[in-house]
Amino acid sequence: MKLIIWLLIGLAAGALAKKISPQQERPGWVSSMIVGIIGSLLGGFLFGIIGIQSTSLVGGFIFALIGSVIFLWLYHRYLSEKIDLGI
Repeated sequence: MKLIIWLLIGLAAGALAKKISPQQERPGWVSSMIVGIIGSLLGGFLFGIIGIQSTSLVGGFIFALIGSVIFLWLYHRYLSEKIDLGI
């Protein structure tokens, strides 16, 4: 059950991050979910380093959203010409 919730939070965070991002992103729920899951891992890692942890769904969503925006920025800044992920 936790996996399904994690995937749904990743989907929502990825979709919102793609809307927030100033770059033109390709539509699609699969790419939104991938961005959200990577963002969730990145956000959890970064906030864990500075000592902030979340125990709620809202906190997890915020971490995933911030991580997704950071991931999209890093992707478009450094990787978009080298790797085409279809994002």
